[in-house]
Amino acid sequence: MNKKSVAPIKTPTGKKLVGAKKTTPTPAPPATKKVATVTKKTVVPSKKPIVQESESEDDSEFEEVSSETPTKKSKLMDSDDEEESDDDFNKKNTKGFSDENQRWLKMKNKGEDDEDEEDEDEDDEEDSDEEGQSNFEIQSKKLVEKKRKEELENIKEIQSDLNKEIPEADKFDPTQGGQSSDSSEDDDEEDGGEEGSEEESEEKEKKDNLLNVDLPMVYQRIKDVIQTLENFGQQRKQGISRQTYMDRLREDICTYFGYSQWLAEVFLKIFNASEALEFFEANEAHRPLTIRANTLKVRRKDLAEALIARGVHLEPIKWSQVGLTIYDTQVAIGATPEYLAGQYIQQSASSFLPVLALAPQPNERILDMCASPGGKTTYIAAMMKNTGTLVANDVNKDRIKSLVANIHRLGVKNCMVSNLDGRQYPSVLSGFDRVLVDAPCVGLGVISKDPQIKISKSEQDVITCTHTQKELLLRAIDSVDASSPTGGIIVYSTCSLTVEENEAVVDYALRNRDVIVVDTTIEFGVDGFTSFRESRFHPSLALTKRYYPHTHNMDGFYVAKLKKRSNTIPKDSEEQQLQQKSNKRKNSDTSSSDSESKPNKKQQINKSNNNNNNNNNKSNNTPKLNSKKKETKKNRYVKKQQPQKKK
Repeated sequence: MNKKSVAPIKTPTGKKLVGAKKTTPTPAPPATKKVATVTKKTVVPSKKPIVQESESEDDSEFEEVSSETPTKKSKLMDSDDEEESDDDFNKKNTKGFSDENQRWLKMKNKGEDDEDEEDEDEDDEEDSDEEGQSNFEIQSKKLVEKKRKEELENIKEIQSDLNKEIPEADKFDPTQGGQSSDSSEDDDEEDGGEEGSEEESEEKEKKDNLLNVDLPMVYQRIKDVIQTLENFGQQRKQGISRQTYMDRLREDICTYFGYSQWLAEVFLKIFNASEALEFFEANEAHRPLTIRANTLKVRRKDLAEALIARGVHLEPIKWSQVGLTIYDTQVAIGATPEYLAGQYIQQSASSFLPVLALAPQPNERILDMCASPGGKTTYIAAMMKNTGTLVANDVNKDRIKSLVANIHRLGVKNCMVSNLDGRQYPSVLSGFDRVLVDAPCVGLGVISKDPQIKISKSEQDVITCTHTQKELLLRAIDSVDASSPTGGIIVYSTCSLTVEENEAVVDYALRNRDVIVVDTTIEFGVDGFTSFRESRFHPSLALTKRYYPHTHNMDGFYVAKLKKRSNTIPKDSEEQQLQQKSNKRKNSDTSSSDSESKPNKKQQINKSNNNNNNNNNKSNNTPKLNSKKKETKKNRYVKKQQPQKKK
């Protein structure tokens, strides 16, 4: 048995594995149809022992020894079938030499081999990552990588532009314009080649200037000009005045921040150059969101805990007992259950200030002359603890809807709403203890909320607003009872920063009514102007307060507090003088109209004399006419005598 077992063990070692090259090509013997059918059936089982041999050689040997010995014919047939299957496999998986694979035979350098190996490794890693992903995911990843590359390139370009050193010739030169020398040369060439009108050429130049403006260079020039203005005696250029530097600064601010020439000039008069730049930059950023807790329904501490539980990041305002500043939120602040229940209202921090200056007390009569949308009105009601009488007035009927809605939502019960012009109030209602006048204004303190103000407002708007503001403030003073035991207070406020709308209006009220300026009791803020350019104001206006975005991180605001000393109106007031002048004008207009309708006395006498002469002449002529008439008159009742006919 041992001899017989050795022979079949050696036979599989002489077999050829699939995919191996043949050493001696031997033509296959011609097979009959029956053999062909046998080979087709025996192709699959011929591969099975090979797989078993690769897994474990000992088990395969044991199985072959134990198996029955096949006949010679079957062994020959099996070997032929294996050779044929190997040939087919090699033909399928081997390629002949061609131009495409010719590069495989070329020699490569060591460096190229290393690079090829690295590329292959990267391709293998990408293929392994992309095997379990769809085409959409692969494309999205590629797009994300492209965007990242583009962002990195843009950041590098911006950093390179900022790090560039500006030549000395371009740092600040008031005589030159804002555009570069290349753009000016191009403009000169275009102007030389064109033969149009002057207006068309100017429009094209403006468009070219807007397109060719280098904003980083303009901003750097603004800083350079401000630096020279701060140390003007040492850093200025010879032969260039301070006004030319200021003109250059104004133009650059208009181009960089987008202000009109008039508005930039207004702010450059109020602030110095460096502070004006801080103000312009502060207007480009939004103010933090603030809310006010409604103490009629909830305490600030409880409200803060409820909002923090909803994912709101907030902090209390230090100078206010009801204010909260919100930095980040995961929910809509205007749609929380606490908001709908009237526990708080969205209100800017600057609008807290007039109410704090007014300091309303319980059981008082208070008038809010310009009340919409109701933030200050509801704050007054909360400080009054829903006692006394609060009158909320607004001239705009559409804005009263929001006023009434906030009053109902916040649970205010001591308020009545009116839709009247504030200038009519002394004749309608008077005798109030305190009056708040948040007068309509140009709104130069809230540019961060409405950037359109940079271009839309003009000097004419300021003139019209100041006229109405003066009238409203005088009527508010007349509505207050000076003999009130607790009040007699008037608070005037605007969200604008021009001196004409603020200090000039209060100074006008001091000259025309028996009132004085008192302290606002607000601990922070910039003192009001007592002198501005050529104008001089009452020294007590230093007690008024100004608030700026760049110093207090809130909207620009102005607050003044007045106390009424008597109810009598001074006789020598400017208002009375204006009324007298207007009355004189009216009388002169009426007299002129009467003189046109009624002729002069001389003309009347002449006309009467002429009429008398005409009447006398008529009377002298009348008897002759009458005699003639008598002669010609005949009795109409007498028949006319017919003339006799001749025979």
